[in-house]
Amino acid sequence: MKNENFLTVLKSNVRINHKHTLIPSILLLLVIPLIYGTANLDCVKSADCLERMTALIGIPMFTPLLYREQSEDLYSIVALRPFPLRAVAALQIGISAVEALGLILAFEVSMAVRGSTFPVGAYAFRTLAACMALGFTGLLCASAMKNVVAGYLGAFVFCFAVQARGGGSLFRAVTNGIQPPLLLFLFGAAAAILFAVGRPGGR
Repeated sequence: MKNENFLTVLKSNVRINHKHTLIPSILLLLVIPLIYGTANLDCVKSADCLERMTALIGIPMFTPLLYREQSEDLYSIVALRPFPLRAVAALQIGISAVEALGLILAFEVSMAVRGSTFPVGAYAFRTLAACMALGFTGLLCASAMKNVVAGYLGAFVFCFAVQARGGGSLFRAVTNGIQPPLLLFLFGAAAAILFAVGRPGGR
């Protein structure tokens, strides 16, 4: 019974969220080569591209995740089944992380095919960390304010702060590596997001 509930919730979340997360992220990746050349880049330039551009998919991949969770429609689906709402939110975050990693790897392969040289595996997980830092910031703002627009605003402000000259070196994971304080930030943000999850309308 629990497995059936899990699969039902999993299918519902994938079906509802892909329009708000996966499709915008794919469109963003398709635009990147037009803005930032992805051919014949060395390790330094590749890291800069992944860090400044590819990691931006974290904003659409994570920020709107709980938008549907705060609506009566999805809550009514979850409420009919003995499955904790916070577990659903954690499941959504996990699904988005896996999808984001898949998109990052696909984009890196396209860069490698165009002649760019860099460690694909290492840069993929570093980019995912940078991606999640942006996305978790937006999702945390959206969860705390119960407003997805506030989440996007918070994510973009954080993004500009990280990319500002001389600032945000801790969050530049592709260039500087994944440091322990960044992991603490991600785990702390995830815990705060799950804590903020509640019933619709400030439940």
